[in-house]
Amino acid sequence: MAKPLTRLLRKLCNLMGYDLLRLQKTRIHPEALGGQGRGGGFDAFEAVVPREVRQFDILFRSCARIEVQGQSRLRFVGAAKNEVALRCLNSLVQSIAYARGQGLETDIRLTVLDDHSDAAYLAAVDALIARAPCPARVVGIAETGGGPACGAALDFARRECPDLIYFVEDDYLHDERAILEIAQSFARLAAIYKRDVALFPSDYPDRYRRVDSTHVVLGSHRHWRAVKSSTFTMVTTRGLLERYWDFYSGIRLYGVDPAVAEHNTIDRVYEEVPCLSPLPSLAVHLQHFETLSPYFDWQKWWERSKV
Repeated sequence: MAKPLTRLLRKLCNLMGYDLLRLQKTRIHPEALGGQGRGGGFDAFEAVVPREVRQFDILFRSCARIEVQGQSRLRFVGAAKNEVALRCLNSLVQSIAYARGQGLETDIRLTVLDDHSDAAYLAAVDALIARAPCPARVVGIAETGGGPACGAALDFARRECPDLIYFVEDDYLHDERAILEIAQSFARLAAIYKRDVALFPSDYPDRYRRVDSTHVVLGSHRHWRAVKSSTFTMVTTRGLLERYWDFYSGIRLYGVDPAVAEHNTIDRVYEEVPCLSPLPSLAVHLQHFETLSPYFDWQKWWERSKV
């Protein structure tokens, strides 16, 4: 039976045309969190104290020389790789500007880690990042090729990045809300889980080709679902990078050793660390038509990112 005060409050709400409902408790099964869940559950809309993010490093790994890794054909968008990369970088710059316009105060740094692109492309990159409302620079890497370049990005992050890190490949196009929601949702989700989490910003279509167990939680502005895999476009932290260095670092052999891929390197981290992906997507992979996230207008994003 409702308490007298609750009954009175409900009557007052009814007089004004409203009702008073009790929030449901949300429980996340311990197995979904690597055995480190919140035992008593939590209110889905409860106010949590977000995890402080001291610095948000965005590492954009670019290479304008190769159309599609391991292939020579053009992408389904019908544009050359240098245009794809520049539009994807521009979408990031636009998203950073949007986050600043919405009052995000987190320190952001944008670094383009370039794998031996030509001078004309690098000049266009310099012009683009000059518009970013945050410190931005281009760093050339000595390594070349998919896996070795990933390794160089990991080494750079280990040296230079103190907290939140977004590794992003140069064929991911971003919604203008992406950076704001990645930063805010990470802070909220880390508080909910009471530990650092990983994020994969694309709602990959392969999640819907089979029926898997998952759970869904609320981020800052949309739902996020638990996933068990990502590409090298991923959000992690310096702490997770150090703790699971052997798994992360294994990706540097991708393309060198045919036995090495995400499933036996990066994805091993998610056996212990929650990894979450947004619903709907905040970034879309322009590698193949088959990698497009469902239920969104990619062409609208493409036109908005025109350089």
